[in-house]
Amino acid sequence: MKFKNCLIFRASLLATFMLLFLGCLPILKDEVAKPEITFGKFLRATVYLEEAGYTIRLCGASSVDLLFDPAQSLTKHFLQGQEQIPSLYVELDASVAESFDWEVKKLYFISKKPQACGANVQSIDYLIKAKNGQWQADVIKNKVILSKPNIYSQLTFTSKDYLNNQWSAQLQLAQGRGYKMTLDITDQECVDDSEQWYSLSASMLLNGELFDGCARKGDSANSFVSGKYTNPLAVDNAFIVLNLEEDNKASLIIDYRNGHPMIVSNGNWKIRSNQVLELNLFSAAPEPEQSVMLFQVYNNHELSLKSFSEQLGKAGLKLLPIK
Repeated sequence: MKFKNCLIFRASLLATFMLLFLGCLPILKDEVAKPEITFGKFLRATVYLEEAGYTIRLCGASSVDLLFDPAQSLTKHFLQGQEQIPSLYVELDASVAESFDWEVKKLYFISKKPQACGANVQSIDYLIKAKNGQWQADVIKNKVILSKPNIYSQLTFTSKDYLNNQWSAQLQLAQGRGYKMTLDITDQECVDDSEQWYSLSASMLLNGELFDGCARKGDSANSFVSGKYTNPLAVDNAFIVLNLEEDNKASLIIDYRNGHPMIVSNGNWKIRSNQVLELNLFSAAPEPEQSVMLFQVYNNHELSLKSFSEQLGKAGLKLLPIK
């Protein structure tokens, strides 16, 4: 009897184990199949429609990567009527998985023209254009800079309150002419007369007259991503790590890989106009010396040294975010 009970207990235990094991299999399979998203970026790029799907070439890059669009948000832009467009200039949010292939998250601007990779929207928050091209406005934080043919000069409005993408201000010119302006940017699709697509729309009320336009996301200094940056490592190259803190403190660690101790410098950083990062460092010597380095910022994350540095070497050195 005891032997029989023992067999029953062992069979029950084995069955329980098998149920638990089989129940775990789908979970393990899902975890293996699901790609791990490592980081997301705002990109400016050319997207190509290939037979097997989309490929993407980032501005300033020569390599082409795969681009996945699970929501098929690009389809209507590449297939316009009976015409199939082979390539488009696109500004978008995308995420990248461990395979280093990109995935579309949100589209902001699409054009059939290259658009100089967004050179005209660097260092501003928004570029607003009338659908018919008759006026334009640059938005930088609380300032709205309006250009309109019949005004003959730019008008710069300073808004005291610009929350929720709304600006309101008045301006009195020396000649006695006054202007009252309100501007709203809304999350609504917009297409201008050049068939350029925008994810945002704008409406401006100027001295009681309503003007409609399309709004394009810019490269404001506030959108720069702080964090750790390093150089692509190659044989005989120093290993560099630049740490940019959110409070604008900075540290630079250089390992020349020659058996000597690493060099650590501390300082601060800030964003200048035209997306140039200024790095101020102070040596740890008894009489600290200050060194200034300038980096061009590309796509809000890639850093390129603008001139020769005694610490970092020749101009053009690239620093990329550490994932």
